[in-house]
Amino acid sequence: MIIKDIRIRNFRSYYGDNSLSLSKGLTLIIGDNGDGKTTFYEALEWLFYTSSENIKVSQISEKRKAELKLGEIDEVFVSITFEHNGEKEIKKSFSFERLLDGSFTTKDFKFIGYINDGAERISVNGSQLLNQCFETVIRKYCMFKGEERLNVFDNDDDALKILVETFSGLKQFDKLVNLTDSFNSKSANAANRELQNDKKVSSQAKELNAQLNDVTNDIQSIKTELDLKKISINEFSLKLELLEKNQETSERYQAIKERIKGLKDKRTKLVAGASCEYSTSLLDEYWILRSFPAIIKEFSAKISALSKEKRRLDKQETERRAREAGEREAISKIQKLANDAVPLPWNLPDEATMKEMIEDEICKVCGRPAPKGSEAYEFMCNKLNEHLAHIAAEANKKSGTKEDDEKPLFPNSFINELHSRQIKLSGDTEQEISKIATIISDRLELVTKRKAELAEVEKQLQELETEQNDLLMQSGLSAELLDKSISDLRGFFDAKSRAESRVSELETKLEFKESARAEIQEKLSQLEPTSSMTQVYQRVHTAFEKIAKAFTNAKEQNINNFLQMLESESNKYLQKLNKNDFYGIIKIRKTINNSARIELYSDNGTRVENPNGALKTTMYMSVLFAISQITTLKREQDYPLIFDAPTSSFGGFKEDTFYNVIDTIDKQCVIVTKDLLNIDKGTGQKALDFDTINKLSCSVYRIEKVEPFDDKDLSTIQTVVTQIR
Repeated sequence: MIIKDIRIRNFRSYYGDNSLSLSKGLTLIIGDNGDGKTTFYEALEWLFYTSSENIKVSQISEKRKAELKLGEIDEVFVSITFEHNGEKEIKKSFSFERLLDGSFTTKDFKFIGYINDGAERISVNGSQLLNQCFETVIRKYCMFKGEERLNVFDNDDDALKILVETFSGLKQFDKLVNLTDSFNSKSANAANRELQNDKKVSSQAKELNAQLNDVTNDIQSIKTELDLKKISINEFSLKLELLEKNQETSERYQAIKERIKGLKDKRTKLVAGASCEYSTSLLDEYWILRSFPAIIKEFSAKISALSKEKRRLDKQETERRAREAGEREAISKIQKLANDAVPLPWNLPDEATMKEMIEDEICKVCGRPAPKGSEAYEFMCNKLNEHLAHIAAEANKKSGTKEDDEKPLFPNSFINELHSRQIKLSGDTEQEISKIATIISDRLELVTKRKAELAEVEKQLQELETEQNDLLMQSGLSAELLDKSISDLRGFFDAKSRAESRVSELETKLEFKESARAEIQEKLSQLEPTSSMTQVYQRVHTAFEKIAKAFTNAKEQNINNFLQMLESESNKYLQKLNKNDFYGIIKIRKTINNSARIELYSDNGTRVENPNGALKTTMYMSVLFAISQITTLKREQDYPLIFDAPTSSFGGFKEDTFYNVIDTIDKQCVIVTKDLLNIDKGTGQKALDFDTINKLSCSVYRIEKVEPFDDKDLSTIQTVVTQIR
């Protein structure tokens, strides 16, 4: 099967119709990241997938969906035209339509094949035609995405078994082995039956057959255990190899894991410290008093000022009353008469007489004139006021009320009580409350600090966990494997050693048992029965036994011959792909579980434990080229090899050499790559490396996004295909 051309319509970024014509040798499809390299590869994967329809709206070009009007229908398809006993074509397609709600529906899935028969073009089932011309088992060894998928044997446990069965004639040998084993078993039973019925040798035959059955059962048990131990040894070897090969990675993983554990422990403690129980730890300890020291200070200041003001007012009132008392005493002294005569009582003269004297300006007691402004006149006025005051005072006494001047200025003790409260709140109480406030503030500060530390720990944890995940992805190993410690490594060594020792014991035991069985069988064959028919049965059984062994050995030899041929062809390609560089020798080892291991050795017999990325890639590609070569020899048909980004680990010089060699190999090969792009110093854009391309004779295509485009809008993305050569 040689692909002549590929057509893609509306498949994801491949908007509209796109076509590529492939050469019989190498075809390079060059594009940068995001230009549609992987999409091209996946379009072919979709075409070659025959298990189900596998149609999705996500496979439709977003640009075409954005343009599609209501009720309008368009098509997605991928097709190839190829040469396989004449020109043929397969096409997988489906239609899509925009609905009223703006969504899209898919329908009319088709997988059609076309066979050109002269002038006539015959339509057939596409899946059947593909499987006839490009078998599923062949496709397993023809399409690869990335470097890691190149090792077909490690990535698929049944790969070697399928390969051997397909191309070595193993199935035919299996039929013959099963058939001859059946004949051997039947002939043995018939011969034994005849021997046991022969009177001459019956007892001997029965005893020998009993021994033979016991030995055969022992041999079967030994073989079963031996197979299990060999499987264990193989598993231990693989684990040890991985652990040793990735020791540095494992140590780094362990260091990261320990740091993560330490940070998680720290986080747990910080969470406990930062999760303050405000209701119990703070409110129960007078949380409400947290701000009271300032309040107490302000309260004390105001009470002190109020008490001081009260004392000032009390003093003023006392002074006022003293002055008034002094004035009354002075008046009394003034009112003293000559010769120390006693003045008249307050009620003499009466009120009416006093008013009359003041009005007439004459003292009618002594008959002397008292003009206005004179001392006598003032005396009479004072006497009248005193009289009136006395009457008022008497009236107040009678009504049960006190005069204003007899009331205390501050009749209540509120200010004194406040002052006493202030005194109580000061001192020890104030210190206690301040202490609580300090404790609360310190605790809050501590909580805030721990929360900040917790945030930093969370950040560090996230960074370490990201580093850990990156390490797992880069190594391609499981966390369980990298988690193995030195003791685990030692344990694997010990377990492998014990298994190997047991295998040695079992092999010795098996050899002994098989020798014993051979002796018993020899004794059976040497029995001389009286019946000639029994002798015939013996000779027939002996013949079938030899035939069965021959076919069993031939089956094993056939597998070994196939692997040797695969090795030989792989090393031819390895030498070509690593021209002017170290390449070593490929050895393909059959494992106990009928898979295989691809290993690289130096010419001196030393195994190359960790070949560099480029050498490892060329090693696997050499095996794939060899498989393709064998399929050509066995089936007289060629098949393409399709790779998506297989050479990311190559350097510039290695890339040039690789493509030069691939270009000369007589094998159809399609490589999707970004290798042959260089940065244009003038524009800063990536441009084709024509210095390398011009040295090649292969077909070359450039795929790239149409500009301008919106980097946030997928409907603006369109891949265009340009043939360079």
